[in-house]
Amino acid sequence: MSTTTNKKIEIMASFRKVQFNMQWLGRGSYNILATYKGQEIKVRTTDAQVYDYYDDDSNKEKHQDAKRYCYNQIVSTYNNR
Repeated sequence: MSTTTNKKIEIMASFRKVQFNMQWLGRGSYNILATYKGQEIKVRTTDAQVYDYYDDDSNKEKHQDAKRYCYNQIVSTYNNR
């Protein structure tokens, strides 16, 4: 489900009815992008393991953990804006 845009890889997923994208920016940097409660949220992370499991659903538990991590980052950023 990956797409390449301007040399950035984006992967879309959802967790708890929130849809979000994760972008690989290169050099171990990733953006998590979402619209949460009407607000555009952008979170930067360097957790490569989250990206790996987010992109690979062969291990369902780790895949869910990665989506949960992204969701929690989105909610935390929204609450601290």
